[in-house]
Amino acid sequence: MNNFEIGEKVVCTNDSKRWFKLGGLKKGEIYTIAGFNPYDGGLILKEVKSPRSGYNAYRMDRFRKVDYSFADSIIELIQPVRKMVAQKPKIKISNKSKMNSFDFLSLN
Repeated sequence: MNNFEIGEKVVCTNDSKRWFKLGGLKKGEIYTIAGFNPYDGGLILKEVKSPRSGYNAYRMDRFRKVDYSFADSIIELIQPVRKMVAQKPKIKISNKSKMNSFDFLSLN
C-alpha cells in the first residue's frame, strides 16, 4: 500500500547496502518524491537515482514521511524565546547620567 505522494518530502531510514550500490542515498537525509516505479511502487526521488533500478527507484520501506508536527511543536516552543531576544532594550538616558567629557591635556 502506497501512502506517499508526489512532491512529498521523505527521510531515508535505511541506507544499508547489500550487493548493489545505492547511488548516494544517505540515512537521515531528506528527499523529494518525483514519482513511483510502475512495477513495484518504489520511490523515484529528485535528488538521487538508484543505479540498480531501471526507473531509478528505491524501495518504499527505506523511507518515512517527514514529521511536520514535530517540527511545528519545536518552532512553537522557541517562538517566545525568539520574541524576547528580538526586542530591543529600552534605555532612557537622562541629562544627569550623561558622562562628562574631560580635557586630557589638562590631566598631564
